[in-house]
Amino acid sequence: MSWQAYVDDHLMCEIEGNHLSAAAIIAHDGSVWAQSANFPQFKPEEINAIMNDFNEPGTLAPTGLHLGGTKYMVIQGEAGAVIRGKKVMDPEVLLLRRPIWP
Repeated sequence: MSWQAYVDDHLMCEIEGNHLSAAAIIAHDGSVWAQSANFPQFKPEEINAIMNDFNEPGTLAPTGLHLGGTKYMVIQGEAGAVIRGKKVMDPEVLLLRRPIWP
């Protein structure tokens, strides 16, 4: 199965009436392996900041997490493994997970 098929068939599927609005698999170097059609266009520095927060948890908290030009407030996560962000005054939540492989 390709990474694109994984995004399309598993990450974007509907489960109990709910589904993601966008999904992507992005490498440590910022290259896109697969993404949904409506995943936001991001800047390399946004991905660099996210990867830095995985390596040094807490670095995004003071400034917020930016993806596709949208700012998210960093909320509870799992240090080095998961970063959760939320738009202020908006129900949209962002979840970033570090891959389980090196």
